[in-house]
Amino acid sequence: MQFFDLSRQFNLSDILTPFTTLSDLGHQEWFLSKVRVEHDCLSDNEMIEGQAVLKSNHNIQIELEWLIQDTGHELQLLFKGIETAASEETLVIVKGAQIVDDANKKVSSQTLSLWIDGTLLPMLPHIRKEIKARLNLWDYVEYDG
Repeated sequence: MQFFDLSRQFNLSDILTPFTTLSDLGHQEWFLSKVRVEHDCLSDNEMIEGQAVLKSNHNIQIELEWLIQDTGHELQLLFKGIETAASEETLVIVKGAQIVDDANKKVSSQTLSLWIDGTLLPMLPHIRKEIKARLNLWDYVEYDG
C-alpha cells in the first residue's frame, strides 16, 4: 500500500513517474538502446547528426543528441551540449523517472549534463564505437578511392 503526503499538491505524472537521484542512476546498468540519424543528403552540410537512446535495467531512458565530425583522418563522434559548445539549447531528455537531488528538488539540465559527461559516459567506454557500428557511414561520406 502506498501513502502520499497530503500536505503537498500532486501532479498525476509525479505520482506515476518515480523520483530518482543521480546516485541511483549511477548504480544502474546502461546500454545503447537505439540510434537515430538526421542527415539531409541534398544539403552541403558535412555534419551527420542524430540521437542516441541509452536505457537502464530499471527501464529509464536518456536521449542524447550527437554529431559526427570529419577531422580529416577519422570520424569523431561528440555529444551535443555535453562535449561541444551548444550553439542553441540542446535537450537531454530523461524518460521513466524524474531526476532529483538529495533535497528532492529537480536537478538542472546543466547538472544532468555534467553527470552524463563525468559518470555515465565513462560507464559506457565503447559507446562511440557502438553508435558508429550501427550506422552505415558509407551512405553519408564521400569516398575517394
